[in-house]
Amino acid sequence: MTSIYQNIVNQLSHAILSGQFKKGDKLPSIRQLSKDYHCSKDTVQRALLELKYQNLIYPVKKSGYYVLEDNEPAPDVSLKLQDYNNKTYDDFRLCLEETLKGRKNYLFNYYHSQAGLEDLLISLENYFSNQTIYTKKDQIVITAGSQQALYILTQLDFPNQKKNILLEQPTYYRMNDMVKAQKLPFTTISRGFGGLNLKELETIFKNDDIKFFYTISRFSNPLGLSYSLEEKQAILDLAYRYDVYIVEDDYMGDFARTNDLPLHYYDTRDRVIYLKSFSMSVFPALRLGAVVLPKIILKSFLDYKSLIDYDTNLIMQKALSLYLDNGMFDQNLKRLRQYFQNEKRKAETLLDKIQIPFPYHLSIKTMAIEVSKEKNWDLKTNAAFQSLTKSYLIPTDHHYLQIPIDSKLERCLDELK
Repeated sequence: MTSIYQNIVNQLSHAILSGQFKKGDKLPSIRQLSKDYHCSKDTVQRALLELKYQNLIYPVKKSGYYVLEDNEPAPDVSLKLQDYNNKTYDDFRLCLEETLKGRKNYLFNYYHSQAGLEDLLISLENYFSNQTIYTKKDQIVITAGSQQALYILTQLDFPNQKKNILLEQPTYYRMNDMVKAQKLPFTTISRGFGGLNLKELETIFKNDDIKFFYTISRFSNPLGLSYSLEEKQAILDLAYRYDVYIVEDDYMGDFARTNDLPLHYYDTRDRVIYLKSFSMSVFPALRLGAVVLPKIILKSFLDYKSLIDYDTNLIMQKALSLYLDNGMFDQNLKRLRQYFQNEKRKAETLLDKIQIPFPYHLSIKTMAIEVSKEKNWDLKTNAAFQSLTKSYLIPTDHHYLQIPIDSKLERCLDELK
């Protein structure tokens, strides 16, 4: 998508790299650049932020932007999360504006495809392929977030004709709430820092009439755990042996290491139902999800979806398609990964200095702590816990805490010692 924003980035970066602007030179003001390019100040600021990401310029408070010196670290080059959020917002807004400019027929007529907008299905097929989720667009369904997909899956009769749902614990709190509110039959299995008890899993699969096992294979919510390769292969082998489906929620999969592949990658018998949300890698308000379904379940899923959702927000679907296709998603995701990695390194350095008397696991965004029963930490009554949760701790169950990795981490850990 050609834009004034991209022209500003290209022309200023060329001027810097070719030497038209010397090291240490001050760039024209935002006001002057907005006049030169006949655009808003917001567009100029977004372009300057892009050049800052590229380590070509740096800001000086109340002065302006300067060309970065080769032998001098850039002041404030380490960006805050808000900088990334602002850029994501501005980029997605451009995609929305482009969507509305098109005045496509689907804006004024009903779009008769429960699976989703064709443009987005094609975009997702390419996106999934790059994420080692190998599927065809006719097995992808767009939903109004992963919550809708999970609700539909809990309502369907599965080909194995079984009734119970297996949930790892602790897990995504809304999935727990969903099965309890509907009084659905379910079983639980513990998944702690030591991993999953595969013998227990086999016993449950064998004896408890399990329809599907809901699991977050990578960066589990709330503990941030990921299965090992051996665990993934064992889970699938047991699913094949005992006729169980796997619902793989991969809401944080965009941040996984390249050698940490999803369960879906190893599935050779169409037993994995793969769920993808864009709430973590774009923003939570983007209530779009995608589910990759085995062909044997596809029709019943679409039939049920048609009863509760005529066509999932088409404008947002088109905007997401553009966002994926024009490279903005990949560009912003790369920076978000870098931000989280930097924050995790800071947390690792901090943990080398502070001794925590509890087992813990450090993930990409959060730190999970297992509070031992022996130390009499009842998370519902402990005064220190109550004080901490008011500011930045998130309780998960009776013996786990989840702490965001942010500027308050050190204070929190000091109080927990």
